[in-house]
Amino acid sequence: MAKIIVYLGDQERNALHQLAQRELRLPRAQAALIIRQELARLGMLSLQSPATETASSHEAQTGASS
Repeated sequence: MAKIIVYLGDQERNALHQLAQRELRLPRAQAALIIRQELARLGMLSLQSPATETASSHEAQTGASS
């Protein structure tokens, strides 16, 4: 899995943390989900099936691959 560093302002970071907490994800996994969803919305990426999405979210949270 590739690593990308994204610089966020305080408001953006706080909003990401709040959303991640509300959706029971780590902020890193939440950011990855937001990016994937936006890329799919723009037609640049097809959304994965829910089972694959869950596995990807787990990988993003733990840093491990299956």
